[in-house]
Amino acid sequence: MSAVAELTVSVADEVARRIANPWSIPKPPRPPEALRSTGVRAVGIDVVDVTRLESLVARRGDRLVARLLTPAERGLCAGAAAGYRLNFVAGRLAAKEAVRKTLTGYGTRAGWHDVQIMRGSSGEPLPELSGRAEEAFRMAGLSRLHLSITHEGGVAVAVALASD
Repeated sequence: MSAVAELTVSVADEVARRIANPWSIPKPPRPPEALRSTGVRAVGIDVVDVTRLESLVARRGDRLVARLLTPAERGLCAGAAAGYRLNFVAGRLAAKEAVRKTLTGYGTRAGWHDVQIMRGSSGEPLPELSGRAEEAFRMAGLSRLHLSITHEGGVAVAVALASD
């Protein structure tokens, strides 16, 4: 019998065995504790229209941006071109609101400065919590917060996942 024929018979025998007794299929080994995924407990998403934000900033000026972003966040886009700065602010606002939505129901609503979005070493958004946001995070028993921001077609979109 050729190697291909032996393999075909071997596969056919295994399929027949599993159909006859599906409980005989061995379970895959469990990953080490450090590699096991934790359960997602909350998801937040938000969309900010850049054109709408532009008209708000035109009417209210830098006071509005100072109310919404921390000094450190404003420093990340200081000196940038107006178009970049506007998209940056829109992305940060969407990210802050997405994070705040993951914390809804766990204490007092977090303020705009209670959630700060900084940059990691690869440029990824890193949420930092303080005040009411940090308190809600602890009350919820959460341990991880993941965040993604994207810009497309005149909108900024952010998704936040909170897990234990």
